[in-house]
Amino acid sequence: MAKVILENVYKIYPGNVTAVQDANLEIDDQEFVVLVGPSGCGKSTTLRMIAGLEEITKGSIYIDGRKVNDVPPKNRDIAMVFQNYALYPHMTVYKNMAFGLKLRKFPKAEIDQRVRDAADILGIQELLERKPKELSGGQRQRVAVGRAIVRKPKAFLFDEPLSNLDAKMRVQMRTEISKLHTRLSATMIYVTHDQVEAMTMGDRIVVMKDGVIQQVDAPLDLYDHPANQFVAGFIGSPPMNFFAGTLESSANGLLFNEGTFQVRLDDSAQTKMTPYAGKSVVFGIRPEDMVEANTVAQPDPSHCMKATVEVVEPMGAEVFLYLNTGNTSFIARVDGHDKASVGEEMTLVLNMKKSHCFDVETGAAIP
Repeated sequence: MAKVILENVYKIYPGNVTAVQDANLEIDDQEFVVLVGPSGCGKSTTLRMIAGLEEITKGSIYIDGRKVNDVPPKNRDIAMVFQNYALYPHMTVYKNMAFGLKLRKFPKAEIDQRVRDAADILGIQELLERKPKELSGGQRQRVAVGRAIVRKPKAFLFDEPLSNLDAKMRVQMRTEISKLHTRLSATMIYVTHDQVEAMTMGDRIVVMKDGVIQQVDAPLDLYDHPANQFVAGFIGSPPMNFFAGTLESSANGLLFNEGTFQVRLDDSAQTKMTPYAGKSVVFGIRPEDMVEANTVAQPDPSHCMKATVEVVEPMGAEVFLYLNTGNTSFIARVDGHDKASVGEEMTLVLNMKKSHCFDVETGAAIP
């Protein structure tokens, strides 16, 4: 397996359209890294540049210590799994998996051993004589992964491989790919627009927007310490709530004032937020960090707010409450057995230790 390094990589298309801007990324040997972001953020373009399917405009890419800017895809010793599976319809599963090795003139015995080993890992031994049209979407995806495994490449590249599957199959397949990573101890780079896939699969996550890497971090570090408002809103389901307002000094310390409610910042934030007193900020808090006041023994009045329930979405173990302060709509994620009615005015207690503030101009986290 191999380390993959991107140094100041750009991709600029004709017309001065910048798809990827100054990408710097170091992916360790045997690491599982997920590139995530909305459509058009440059994540697939970045993956395709690593694969050699897109030429880079500026910068350098290294695989296993070798600069590969001018190395054709077939000589980079990587294997790519595509969204559309890219299987040959006239070939059996066995022949699809063996085809790449046959082109490279591997001995028949070795081809057979590699194909059967991969089929065993993926649990598709009984499918080897079938053709793609006889397989389900999940089975086709396994075959596409198997075709990559038999190559024993230095790195595996996955380009939104699960997006064509239904929700249940996606959950199953992402578990299978995670198990595969553990079993193969392989370097894997995975592209998705689904932040749930990113959070559950990656050792580290690369969040991209408009061709620019916003933050690279472990899943929980991204979740707990987002670098900016975009990352905070993209990572997490439901997304973080944002309230526009001002920070105000009081005898009780710094308060965030939204206009319809005000809450005192946590003690740990008081000193470092002092330079922003009197300034506009964006206050952020996650839906799960808001609870109904009647479920708390002694709620702190300075951490409470009132809002009106607009929609109730029972999810089983939890309920999503869509509320409105009068100025701002937001979501609270509460216990599934809490009773709430549309039109009810509700008092919520905020976990201010887990709140965030963002700069209005730059969107950067404060401090």
